[in-house]
Amino acid sequence: MASAAASIPCPFDEALLSRVQYTCSCGAPQTLSRLYFCRHCWAPRCGYCVSHEVDSHYCPHCLENMPSAEARLKKNRCGNCFDCPVCAHNLSTRATSTPVPRPDDPSQLVAKKVFYLVCAFCHWTSRDIGLPDQAVASGAWPDLEPHQAARLAQIQEHYRGLAQREKLEKESRRFLGRKLSYMQLSDKYGVSSAVARKRAGLPPAARSQLETASGAEAGRNAVELAPSPAVAIEEVEVLPEDLFTRPVVLSDVMALPARLSLLEQPPVMARDLYLKHKHLMIKRSQRCRECEHNLCKPEYNPSSIKFKIQLAAFYHVPEVVIYRVDPVRKPGTTVRFILKIVNPTQHPTQVEFLSMGQYQAARQSLEGAPAGPPEISPDKKPLGLIRHTMLVKAGEAQQIVANAQCLVPVGQVHLPQRDDAAEYDDTGPDIKNVVDDEKIVAWRKDNRVGVHFSARIDSDVTPNTPIMTSMALKFLYTNTISALEQKEAQTAEIMIPVHLNLGPAS
Repeated sequence: MASAAASIPCPFDEALLSRVQYTCSCGAPQTLSRLYFCRHCWAPRCGYCVSHEVDSHYCPHCLENMPSAEARLKKNRCGNCFDCPVCAHNLSTRATSTPVPRPDDPSQLVAKKVFYLVCAFCHWTSRDIGLPDQAVASGAWPDLEPHQAARLAQIQEHYRGLAQREKLEKESRRFLGRKLSYMQLSDKYGVSSAVARKRAGLPPAARSQLETASGAEAGRNAVELAPSPAVAIEEVEVLPEDLFTRPVVLSDVMALPARLSLLEQPPVMARDLYLKHKHLMIKRSQRCRECEHNLCKPEYNPSSIKFKIQLAAFYHVPEVVIYRVDPVRKPGTTVRFILKIVNPTQHPTQVEFLSMGQYQAARQSLEGAPAGPPEISPDKKPLGLIRHTMLVKAGEAQQIVANAQCLVPVGQVHLPQRDDAAEYDDTGPDIKNVVDDEKIVAWRKDNRVGVHFSARIDSDVTPNTPIMTSMALKFLYTNTISALEQKEAQTAEIMIPVHLNLGPAS
């Protein structure tokens, strides 16, 4: 019983999902779960073909929502929730009572409710570092000020002015068409001139004012920032006498991840630990870089896991699963296998399989024809002033090289629509007018069908080498975008290359 359960693979295993990869419009192979499908461009999109936008910031612990300006002001951290500085788990607030003298009669003691923080995983508490208990549960814990807080604020103000200056220069170049020279680009941050003046023994030069009126105003308000001069240390810190004699307790020495988690004041020993504010998380939406339509947009509520728009590819593109492969896969022979094709849409479709040669010929014929469906051209207008028309193209390192020629079946295979109640219906889908070829269709059930395939393995394949074969999936896609001027649903034939990993060669 245990061996039978161990032989059943997990359907969410990444190694199992990567055996079937679809080719994105940029040329990069991706699994179906990592692809989007743009209903306006009629093309698959991967993570490199979409632009990301931050919708909202929220705390994953208290689910507090805040705008981007407030999150930037708080340095993308929650003001009420903390992480354990030892194990990075959430810190819980515990209440306890402590005796305090009564205000009207100090000789008598009364119980006062106080709060402290504790980690439920490693049992670290805020009392371990000597932090006093607070009278309120949240909002009163003191923050750790860095040693160089004034210097960091000065540097931040300097680079804020530098960014404003670059923005003004970019605005002026947009209207004047002026190009920057090499000397201006090399001395962008003023390092070259500062080094030259230092070698010549001259004092540091003041910041030059900008030419325009707004630039001059920005130059007057800019912060003068000069490199910190080197200061000789006259008094050396005296080390304790028992530095070399006392035993070293390694449990009190903090590891490198714990030190890097508190950059304001990296703790060296356990007594130097401090509370760490919890990082905020974001909800983001993805847009197609070609037409700028939303492909994925979550709801604004942090506690909701639903999406307003979710154009994932597994909702629109037929799923291909390797159902069965012959165990004998020797070089120079033909291996037979069965692919399971699943229709995830609410509309019936026709699936046809093409070899890579047929796919390249069909692509060349389509490139000569007018690109894009003319019916949806009004929907493909850019939504913003800036249009991201440049798509990322995959390099040669991401291409999959096939070492077996796929012999695709000839003809079309009908796939009924998806029906959630089909498993409770014994009659099955209505496909009376569909006659399946036994040489092509192995079995059929609901919106799933098994198709016979074969592949001829190259003779130069060495043993234990993964057998990779490629083909193209051509299916009829029904576009359900609601349009006022179009009352009927639009259909189009979509072609997507599919790469299959049939397992190691024997």
